[in-house]
Amino acid sequence: MSVICNVIVEQPPEGKQERIEGAKSTSEKYRMVDTPIATGSAHLMRAGSELHLLHSDLELNNLRQAAVRVSCAGASISAALDEYESSHQVAKELEFYPLHDARVREARGGSFRIPDTLREAESLGMINLDEASIDAIDRVFEAGGEEAAFSHFLAELREFRRTLADFDVESANEDPSQWQHFAWTSITAYDHIRVHGQALAIINTFGVSKVLSAAIGA
Repeated sequence: MSVICNVIVEQPPEGKQERIEGAKSTSEKYRMVDTPIATGSAHLMRAGSELHLLHSDLELNNLRQAAVRVSCAGASISAALDEYESSHQVAKELEFYPLHDARVREARGGSFRIPDTLREAESLGMINLDEASIDAIDRVFEAGGEEAAFSHFLAELREFRRTLADFDVESANEDPSQWQHFAWTSITAYDHIRVHGQALAIINTFGVSKVLSAAIGA
């Protein structure tokens, strides 16, 4: 997560700090970290649905509905970020990342072995990644573990939110070629982010237990 300077530190909602301090068991830590991620992922998938349907609106020349799609996709991305960042903050406060990194290493014989996990998942049809993407994810994990990998994912998502917010609907209505360009580039960027998130989910579930589940600490 980016370092934010010169801001007033907000007090946690009433009861939150007590819950964090009281989260002693591994399963409770996983629950507190995983719950907002599940909600964030639901928002992220909703954004993808809007962007896919944007192509239908443009085929039908319904620019008004297309503009609504862009707005809804942006709102869903913002909602996803709120949940993901909440999880990220809780994970740091709970010192969850070292705990989880150790569990991933243990499950894979002492090291992350990210390429092995992703290639195994790919052989089962669970994901489709080229070697360059696998190597990039592997380098991030080796440099900083799950915390670095998730921070990178959040940075990509923030940049995508800015891209959606910066799209000028009025200008595109006057020049329809801008709509076509935006429709294809936005869904391409979204798919890249979605696959990145999918890879992290696979590493953190299939890579540990070989069984996909929402909360591997349960």
